[in-house]
Amino acid sequence: MKKLALVCHRSAKLSFVFEAAQAAGIELVLIYDTTESAPAQLPAVTSTWQLPVFDEPQVALEAFAAGVEERGIGGVMTVREEAIIWTALAAKKIGTPGIAPEVAALARNKYLMRQAFAEAGLRSPGFRYIDNPEDLSQVHALGLPLVIKPLSGWSSTGVMLARSAEELPGLIKAVWDVQSKDLARFYDQNKAVGLVVEQYLPGKEFVVECFVDIEGVHVLAVGDKGQPEGPWFEETIYRQRRDIDDPLIVALCEAAREGVKALGITMGAAHVELRLDARQQPYVIEIGARIGGSGVSHFVVEQSTGVSFAKLCMTAALGLPTPALPDVLPAARVAANYIIPLRGDGRFSGFSGLDKVEQHPETARVVTFFEAGHISPPPPAFGGYPGFIFSVHASDEAANAYHQWLDDTLSIIWNQ
Repeated sequence: MKKLALVCHRSAKLSFVFEAAQAAGIELVLIYDTTESAPAQLPAVTSTWQLPVFDEPQVALEAFAAGVEERGIGGVMTVREEAIIWTALAAKKIGTPGIAPEVAALARNKYLMRQAFAEAGLRSPGFRYIDNPEDLSQVHALGLPLVIKPLSGWSSTGVMLARSAEELPGLIKAVWDVQSKDLARFYDQNKAVGLVVEQYLPGKEFVVECFVDIEGVHVLAVGDKGQPEGPWFEETIYRQRRDIDDPLIVALCEAAREGVKALGITMGAAHVELRLDARQQPYVIEIGARIGGSGVSHFVVEQSTGVSFAKLCMTAALGLPTPALPDVLPAARVAANYIIPLRGDGRFSGFSGLDKVEQHPETARVVTFFEAGHISPPPPAFGGYPGFIFSVHASDEAANAYHQWLDDTLSIIWNQ
């Protein structure tokens, strides 16, 4: 079998994709950016390749194409949001399966994405585009509260909620600063830089994990992400939903499928984020053309359904046939991820209660990212996630109880 190039994986500690490749007998060539350190030894990785993916993408593309045959590479994919466009261009250049580069560009630009949703008639929040932080004349027609987002960010990086007209200008400038300082390397250089301002939806947040093949859009998992209310929408939980026949879950799945089609994603993964309005109607918020959370979504799908999400995507990227799938996969168990809440900022000293978490019988894996002395700035700047707690449960009730227990047991110790 030809090797698969995996582009710029964010963290070696989130090793789910590598473990899935090893289980599937797929060898990986791990591409990493010139500003990053050589990765540690990982399952299924037979070689590494440093390329200037973000700072000199065209140079990286030419070097990649020139070295593919020698390295035995037969496909390319990524689970990193910032590398989606480059990966699509790389697949096109070497003639292997991938999403079209113009589709990748839609998925990486929140304004263009929302335009595509609107043109397809999807239920999506009202929005405006801002290319000048001093001119907010178009925004006021949306009403308040408003969510402010960098144009090509990821996760909740730089996202802020403005509840009043008085605080709106200051928050616009704060998000603009995050975009200019922290996110500039990852923008499509052919597109103008700006912000998206959209109407705030007060309901719960969900994610629908999809896999797309020639038969259509298949739902592999539906996750409950709680009800983040701002002001900076810190991510906290991901709990798999088993009740796939519930009318709300059915509506979420249908909205997700329509969103994937609106962007033109025709193969591989789609990570669809949705939110409910006050009437419990689902709205498509954003779609990532990747496995979510650097492999977190793979864990949820595999542990709840027994299907290897990463294997499906890797097999498709290599141009190999994938198995037949139902429209919606049933879940036998509830898989979950708990993002350790910051509840503060400053110099990280350690975790309180982590030893108890590691010993809990429903804890599947603990992954921490902060080391002693790590500086976490106040929002909207993003200093990283402290850590993830992965778990598997027999029921929704057990998963809810476990996360409540984590809230009471686990905390961060800050040195200001």
